[in-house]
Amino acid sequence: MLENAPSDTQAAYAQIRSRILDGRLAPDQPVSPRSIADELMLGHTPVRSAIQRLVVEGLVKVVPRKGTYVAAPDTNDLREIFEVRLALESTAAYLAAINGATEGMIKAIDQLRQIINTEAIDLMHEQRTGWTFHQEMFAASRNERLFTTYAGLRAQTGLALNELPRSDAATVRRGTLEHLNIYAAIAAKEPEEARRHMWNHIVDGTDARIQIIRGQHESSN
Repeated sequence: MLENAPSDTQAAYAQIRSRILDGRLAPDQPVSPRSIADELMLGHTPVRSAIQRLVVEGLVKVVPRKGTYVAAPDTNDLREIFEVRLALESTAAYLAAINGATEGMIKAIDQLRQIINTEAIDLMHEQRTGWTFHQEMFAASRNERLFTTYAGLRAQTGLALNELPRSDAATVRRGTLEHLNIYAAIAAKEPEEARRHMWNHIVDGTDARIQIIRGQHESSN
């Protein structure tokens, strides 16, 4: 029984965290060790250990005399998260410009250009292509630690760094045009310009993104 405890705890941790990050467990939703143990068909002890690990990571909070709940980042938390994103993504753009554009980046940009020249508007497709551009930019930076740090931050902060769809066509198109500017600097191997454009791109979308996250949280209460 003791030999299975670590693997059961890890399995419970992975399952609960996945539910938090994909929204199945929403902010401020109760996290019941008994219910989760029954659902996952695991013992109460490994589930409680997994929940305690998530408390340490900040994904779950304990409210005295009330219970355990999924944590919801406040505005200050969100701003700190985006400040870290600002540093990571602007650095990735800088390094990508030093190394030069990759085939993946070129493909993403070609798709964005086609989208701009198409009369039909598909906001979701346009945004997904933009998110792909960001991923390809990290690959072009050729810095595994930089990407690993960003991926780790995404895993720990869930919704705040996962991509959020927007319904404002003007905002989405402005982001697409900013992607083209970032790429132009990278293709021209102008690292400072690439960093500046990426910095402005993140800053431009931060307030709107925080409002979306807070709005989704408030509507779920």
